[in-house]
Amino acid sequence: MVVVTGVTMSLNRRRTIEVDLPEFLVRSLQHRVAKSNAGAGPDEEVDINDVIEWTLAAPITVQDVPKLEAVIPGFSDALSAWLTTVNYDPQ
Repeated sequence: MVVVTGVTMSLNRRRTIEVDLPEFLVRSLQHRVAKSNAGAGPDEEVDINDVIEWTLAAPITVQDVPKLEAVIPGFSDALSAWLTTVNYDPQ
């Protein structure tokens, strides 16, 4: 069970940013979405945001978490809470 604190809630708040990507990367992301959703049930479908989130989160190692927690208080709780909601499986 994940205890959500005020800091964790604010770190898990959604924020929209604009990113400028080359077309080949956009199409690659769209391909990953389509591949992941092939045969998935409605509650298992993902969108491009899910793929981007996982791609950005995947390089975070167990060794990184305490370092990030030191500079971003609540990071480990926010990461743990996020992991319980992830639908995307990069396989």
